[in-house]
Amino acid sequence: MAARWGEYLYRGATILAGLIALLVIANYFYDADRGEPIILIVPLLLAGAIWLIGRSCRHLPVAY
Repeated sequence: MAARWGEYLYRGATILAGLIALLVIANYFYDADRGEPIILIVPLLLAGAIWLIGRSCRHLPVAY
């Protein structure tokens, strides 16, 4: 059975949001190494928004 388009969009959005979160974590450790640890909130909010949009796309109806 073929996956619905919403599932593909959800998986893509989850991967993209995960990559953004991973970059934020890497940046935190890089800055902590330099003595100024800062967690960037805007990219984390962006990653959350991308994930939520993908999550809502998961429930798109199937169009043939």
